[in-house]
Amino acid sequence: MEIGLAIAMGAVGCDRGTSGRAGSDSGGGTDGEAIAAIARSASQAPPYTPRPLDAFGKVSGFVELDGPPPPDTVFQPTADQPVCGTTFTRHGIERAGARAIGVIVWIDGLRAGKALPPDRRFEVVNQNCLMFPEVQPAIGGGTLNVGSLDAAEHRTRITRSGTGEVLATIRETDEGQVVPNEQVLAKPGVLQLSCDVHSWTHAWIVAFDQPYFTTTGRDGSFSIDSIPPGRYRLRLWHPRLEEVEETVTIEVGKVASIVLRAKSAR
Repeated sequence: MEIGLAIAMGAVGCDRGTSGRAGSDSGGGTDGEAIAAIARSASQAPPYTPRPLDAFGKVSGFVELDGPPPPDTVFQPTADQPVCGTTFTRHGIERAGARAIGVIVWIDGLRAGKALPPDRRFEVVNQNCLMFPEVQPAIGGGTLNVGSLDAAEHRTRITRSGTGEVLATIRETDEGQVVPNEQVLAKPGVLQLSCDVHSWTHAWIVAFDQPYFTTTGRDGSFSIDSIPPGRYRLRLWHPRLEEVEETVTIEVGKVASIVLRAKSAR
């Protein structure tokens, strides 16, 4: 089944669930159990409709690790060592104490509300044979700029999680090169980026067709504003964390506070 973020469910609540499982890629983590859980199919959901909001609220909180963090991994590059180095450590997840950094959080089921972000241009950069940012959200229909700061060849392969469909393979051969692509973000869903030359290189993009999403900051906090009043599912995703969902009730003029606790997926 194709993994998408547009869903047909209404804004209803549910109890917390954790049923993620580890995936089988060399970067570690899950293939997107939480995303699969919310995806019936993008084609089944009504299109998102921006509308004026005369009453709204906000949700703020933190993502905290429940138990040990995802383990770090030590790699010894076997190609292009003058550029890639001879060894490096990839952190299982960045964190501030017990709080997780760089986790994508979103509200599930909203099909009308605040305007979509005007910026539809996103970027991933190869540097020292790693991709930055490793995890990022995007708006479906935007442009992805794939860049390289390395004096080495990269072939960035972009696939759709869940189906394995290859959306593009982008070749970069020059330091400072930037290759724009307007097709890979055409539909919402989870995309995995890898390098055909450097097998340890990975990144993920979660493309949304609605604006109620964010990423936890350097202190592990998140905030989503301009939410119509109601009861919603709040979800999180990270390739190395299990699925989490919580019910949140949004009231007019108030801030709902919540802590999402997630276990390592491996």
